[in-house]
Amino acid sequence: MKAEIGVLDIGSNSVRLMLGTVENGRVRRILKTLNMTRLAKGVDATGELQPDRIADTIKAIRAFYEEAKEYGVPIIAYATSAVRDAKNRDEFVSAVKEQAGVDVRVLSGEEEGRLAFCAVTGGEGTVFDIGGGSFQIVTKKQALSFPCGCVRAKERCDAQDPQTLERELFAWMDERTRMPETVPAPVYGVGGTISTIGAMLAKQEQYDPMGLGRIEREELDRLIWTLSRVPEPLRKQIPLLSRRYDVILQGGTILKYIMERTHTDCVHPSDRDGMEGIAEAYLFGERND
Repeated sequence: MKAEIGVLDIGSNSVRLMLGTVENGRVRRILKTLNMTRLAKGVDATGELQPDRIADTIKAIRAFYEEAKEYGVPIIAYATSAVRDAKNRDEFVSAVKEQAGVDVRVLSGEEEGRLAFCAVTGGEGTVFDIGGGSFQIVTKKQALSFPCGCVRAKERCDAQDPQTLERELFAWMDERTRMPETVPAPVYGVGGTISTIGAMLAKQEQYDPMGLGRIEREELDRLIWTLSRVPEPLRKQIPLLSRRYDVILQGGTILKYIMERTHTDCVHPSDRDGMEGIAEAYLFGERND
């Protein structure tokens, strides 16, 4: 299958590469891969991207860009929460251009959410998007973005027991958000936290994007409690958690918060996200659904 477009997502938790092809007027991924660089680490405390995180992230961008260039396709690169919130964002963008040869578009939170919405829905319903630095709630009428992602939550509360996580992180998010009381159904979920939880609830051993299980609030509660009883070194050995073993409890708590505050009983995980959204916007023009 021939690749027709490449996308680099410079996220708060990881750098991701997608190679996609076009089928029936939509972008279908051929490949999605990632490198965990935790770019958001330290941003809340200092207001700036940290030198070691910048170095690791640019190294990952350069490697993925060189890989994508071999396919001879257009390559889009964008950055999200950690970069847009950092005081040294312009220096980072310049360094990426100088050291990796990549032009980076910094998305607003609303743009980030809207791209995921367009990729996942047919123009109806709601998308919850949880990243490393922020989460988005997007409907046809509005796109809300809040600086509460799993990496930031880990720095805010490193507890392992669900009660402490819920008490401290719910209060932290209440200060940073203005949550809607309800959202239109159906509700879809994107981002590594949600897709991983969907895979675990489907009892997958290896990640299968086509077989993600729906997430109900009671099942999410049980999963958080079960994972909290597994020490981090052992959690790291679980294949589905090898790349996010240390932030899955925080990410799951964020999802629980969103579902409770919006009175959402069920979320349908999607492997499609803003990467497909920005690829389709590039190839077909911006959409308003």
